[in-house]
Amino acid sequence: MQIGVIFCSCAGQITEKVDFEKLKNLIVNKVEWIEKFDLACSDKTCKEIIELLKIRKPKGLIILTCSPKNKESIFQSIAEQAGINPYMLNIVNIREQVAWVTKDKEKALKKAFILFNGALERLKKQKPLFKMEIPICDDIMIVGGGIAGIVAAKNLYKAGKKVYLIEKDNSLGGKVVRYEKIFPDLACGPCMIHPMIEEVLNSEIELRFNAEIKELKGFFGSIFAQVLSKPIYINPKKCIGCAECEAVCPTKAIKVQPMKLPQIARINPELCLNLNGQNCDLCIRECPVPEAIRFGETEKIENLKVGALLWATGFELMNCEILPELGYGKFKNVYHALEFEEILNSEGPTSGEIITDSEVPPKRIAIVHCVGSLDEDYYPYCSKICCQYAFKFNRIIRERLPETEILHFVKEIVIPGKDAYKLYYQAIKDPLTKVLRYKSLKELKIIKEDSLNVYFRDNKTSCDVVVLCPAINSEVKTEEIGGIFLTGSVKEPMTINETISDAMAQVGNLLCLFKEEKIIKEPSIAKIDYNKCSRCGICLCQCPYKAVENEKGKVKIIEILCQGCGICVASCPSKAINLDGYSDEEIISEISGILKSAEEVEYGGDLT
Repeated sequence: MQIGVIFCSCAGQITEKVDFEKLKNLIVNKVEWIEKFDLACSDKTCKEIIELLKIRKPKGLIILTCSPKNKESIFQSIAEQAGINPYMLNIVNIREQVAWVTKDKEKALKKAFILFNGALERLKKQKPLFKMEIPICDDIMIVGGGIAGIVAAKNLYKAGKKVYLIEKDNSLGGKVVRYEKIFPDLACGPCMIHPMIEEVLNSEIELRFNAEIKELKGFFGSIFAQVLSKPIYINPKKCIGCAECEAVCPTKAIKVQPMKLPQIARINPELCLNLNGQNCDLCIRECPVPEAIRFGETEKIENLKVGALLWATGFELMNCEILPELGYGKFKNVYHALEFEEILNSEGPTSGEIITDSEVPPKRIAIVHCVGSLDEDYYPYCSKICCQYAFKFNRIIRERLPETEILHFVKEIVIPGKDAYKLYYQAIKDPLTKVLRYKSLKELKIIKEDSLNVYFRDNKTSCDVVVLCPAINSEVKTEEIGGIFLTGSVKEPMTINETISDAMAQVGNLLCLFKEEKIIKEPSIAKIDYNKCSRCGICLCQCPYKAVENEKGKVKIIEILCQGCGICVASCPSKAINLDGYSDEEIISEISGILKSAEEVEYGGDLT
């Protein structure tokens, strides 16, 4: 094999310790030629090297220079432009590993010579490799049918993308549909999101209710997702929510729930006679829309290929029961914020009336801010939106109960933006509203005695209703693969407007990324020698990229998923797996070259 060598002095940083002429004398008989450059990575020198390589046409190339982590991509590009396979190039790091760490020049020369020989022997065993060109799949999967997921889905669909929308519930809209009023302007939440949901239902967006992701593998442009969908027995694109089925159902198993969108019939499988083996089809006969009810639906698993996955699963509230001193889960009339949102909703359990469990209006309501937020024992960060919805509660309570006293127990007040401040300003100007500041939740205790009492420091205040504003938990665990993007409050607490803006930003980001039509994949791919493979299956459980599968009893590597990490190679007891570019033969040759030349310089004495 014709092998050439390029020596880069790195503007004197390498030649300060490694004498080029002495090194050249040692290796000149081992290769076809060797040339020195002062700064091989500069634009001018790169062009000179390309012209040199076009003339010399080596089959293999060794570059004595800095770390490959620094300039490997530049030198591979140089090789490609000169018509040399970039995987027939070896870089020897004689700057960081020799010149910068070796004081003695004689020892530096020996070390450079040893490392060169290792690279040379390896290069002799290398074979040209070629990058894979993989067509990009530009279908997009969105996980989560809340405000972020819906906004992203409808806009990506409008941009011409095929979109899968995966929702774990049997409804869309997330938590927003429970907010009859949203801050800062008290607009109608369902009114805002309902047209968006209708737009999704009337499009060709592939909607999956009662669905979850069971497995993900791949990378951006080529992600394989296994989706499990459980039946809902109603076609959401056909049901008109007329509720004709409700009246005829003998077990009340079918119902149109007003606080869920879209407003379609929903079946309780535990109560439905048909789904429990009895002969009942009264709802189907009463339904004015053919095929709106589908008792024949079954659970199904789909293997879908997409190019990217947008994770829009929203937030969860901290479990208030872990703070028993605040009475949640122990005493009636103690609610967390989402439960209170439902009470305020005209479609909620009390039709929007604020009443106690005794069905009387409360005379005093306590709202406790920062429950678990700004707390080192729970969530050390601010949940950002709690103050805004708490003072929204204040405004709604005052409108409906003009004589009710409202107490806000706050740790900090966070009201960003001019619009948000308006609700706070109205609250503090209200003579029946008080804001009390506490330092720690340990200063607060809620006990049910003759009434619901809030103990704050040395004071006891009788309250009829307590509303807790819990910390917002946006933590999410997703597969660590390329091509997954987070959007909305799954990233961090966000207002609805911020969530919409973030979803639109991710839409723009994805549309830009999908301008490319193919992915260029590195060729370091594991290969199985089936003459040696014992089919033990160890590689199946070791591969972090799920690139190894069992196909009819035969282990198979999916090349498009393999990232060349080499874990399967190391774990195979039969030594049946090799990695292109890192074969046993290449690595052993490199080690042998190093050991032989180390022995040569050890017993050969002075190399000069």
